[in-house]
Amino acid sequence: MSEDVSPARMRASNSDRERVSEVLRTAVTDGRIDMEEFEERLDRAQEARTLGELPAITADLVPAEEQPIQLDPEPMVSWFTTLTRKGRWVALPDEQAGAVVGRTEIDMREALLTRNHHRMTVSTFLGRVVIDVPEGVEVRMKGWSFLGRRSTNARRSTMSNPPVLEIDGFSLFGTVRVRAPKRRFLLGRRRDRRQLNR
Repeated sequence: MSEDVSPARMRASNSDRERVSEVLRTAVTDGRIDMEEFEERLDRAQEARTLGELPAITADLVPAEEQPIQLDPEPMVSWFTTLTRKGRWVALPDEQAGAVVGRTEIDMREALLTRNHHRMTVSTFLGRVVIDVPEGVEVRMKGWSFLGRRSTNARRSTMSNPPVLEIDGFSLFGTVRVRAPKRRFLLGRRRDRRQLNR
């Protein structure tokens, strides 16, 4: 992905347009917009070519954290509470995330990375940050801990040029955990072997 292209100018995919369309269908079903407005907004969604054209279509229908396309997300730092980032959002380079006596949950499985090598500073103080990544992402954990923990179950990718998530920062009496999907096919193979041994 070119580093000169802003998130708003990135090309929208069919799945991006469908996410917006689904919010519109829900809105017309529960009476928040009428059929005429639904059709007008749906046409705008289907004709959108860039991500920047989509957020305004649903801006008045769902809260910011539930928008189908999130181009300007808020800082990912929780203070004495729980903060969640999920859905289709643009992961910008050198983002900051953390938890201070709280919990921050970041779901990157549907996020759009602007760079193949994505760096994020993640720090905790008496808190916990949990990051979910899609299969195939190579996770590189850096930083330091004092009476805390920084860990991941992500395996090294077998691809020649895999997407990389590099985590830096610190954990002071807190934890940072990066979770990758479990490889179900391995369990299937083990079951097959057990059945063959019977």
